[in-house]
Amino acid sequence: MAFKVGLSSDLSNGAGGFSWGNIAIEELSPLTWEFLNPTGANFQADIVRGFDAIAFTGPGVIADSFPAPEESPLIIARFGVGYDNIDLDACTRAGTALTITPDGSKKPVATAALMMVLSTMHRLVAKDSLARAGGWDQRLHGLGQGLNGKTVATIGLGNIATEFFRLIAPFDCERIACDPWKSQEEATQHGVTLYSLDEVMKRADVVVVMATLTPETRHMIGAAQLQSMKSNAIIVNISRGPIIDESALIKVLTEGAIAGAGLDVFEVEPAAKENPLLALDNVIVTPHNIAWTDELAYNMGRSAFHSIKAISRGEIPTYVVNKDVLTTPQFLTKLEKLK
Repeated sequence: MAFKVGLSSDLSNGAGGFSWGNIAIEELSPLTWEFLNPTGANFQADIVRGFDAIAFTGPGVIADSFPAPEESPLIIARFGVGYDNIDLDACTRAGTALTITPDGSKKPVATAALMMVLSTMHRLVAKDSLARAGGWDQRLHGLGQGLNGKTVATIGLGNIATEFFRLIAPFDCERIACDPWKSQEEATQHGVTLYSLDEVMKRADVVVVMATLTPETRHMIGAAQLQSMKSNAIIVNISRGPIIDESALIKVLTEGAIAGAGLDVFEVEPAAKENPLLALDNVIVTPHNIAWTDELAYNMGRSAFHSIKAISRGEIPTYVVNKDVLTTPQFLTKLEKLK
C-alpha cells in the first residue's frame, strides 16, 4: 500500500509551486505527495483523513482535528520549533506523532536574532527614517550602542541560544542565561553563566527571549522584570509574544526606562495598527517572519521530510514532541503495518 503524504495548503503558492520557495521537496523521494485542501486555522478531520503523513507550517491542532486513529496520520511534521497552537493530547489520542525541525531552524533563527540585536542597538530603522526625511543635520541624535563588551543574556539555552552565543563570540561579550532545565555544567560548555530570571534582567545590557511559550512562561517577563533592567538595555523577542507582558513593555519603552526593543512577535497577531509599539522609534518590529529566508525554508523542509521518510520505513524520527504516543496501541498498530 502506498504511503500517502499531504502538504498543508499554506505551503502552496497557488500555482503548483511552494509559498516558501525551495523546501527540499526532493528529500521526500521516492514518496509521492499532494497538497491538502485549504485547512483554515486548524486541521480538520475530513481533510487529514487517510493521509499517513502531513508536512505543515501554520495550522493548529484542536480536539476535533483528527478522525478515528486508524484514519489519522502517523506523523504530522511541522516546519519550525513552536507548537503552542497544537493540542498534544489530541495528537496522542489519534496515534499521531508530532515532529518539529530544531536542526533546520537553529542557524537561521540564531542569525536572525543577532541581526535584530544589532539593528536595535544601532537604531537602524530610526536612522533609515532620518535619512529618508533628509534629516542629515540630526545625525548625532540617538547614536545607538555597540555590542562589544556588553553583557548579553538569553531567556532559554536551547539549540538556537547556544548557536547565537557562538555567533557573538567575536564581540567579547559576557554571556549569561536563564534556563531552569539546564545545569551550570551544560552552560559552561558554551561559556555561559546561569542566573535566575530576575538576576539576568538586572545584569544584562541585551536580553534575547528564546523560550517556548507554555502556561509557565506566559508573562514570565512582567513589569517587575522590565523595570529592573538597565536604562541602556534592550530586549529582543523572537520567540512568542505572550512571554512578555506587552502592556508593561509599552510602559517602560514609552517612559524611556530601557533603551529599546526588537520584536518579531506580539501578544496578539497580527498586531493591531493602533498598537503603541508600532509608533515608537526605539522599537524595531517585524511580522513574525524575522528568520524567514531561503536557508530556513530549505533546512526546515529537509528536516521535516527526513522525519516523514523515517516513519515511512517503520522507524521513529528524531524530533518527536509527544513521545508518549510512541507506546500507544493506536500508533504502534499503524507503524507495524509499514514494516
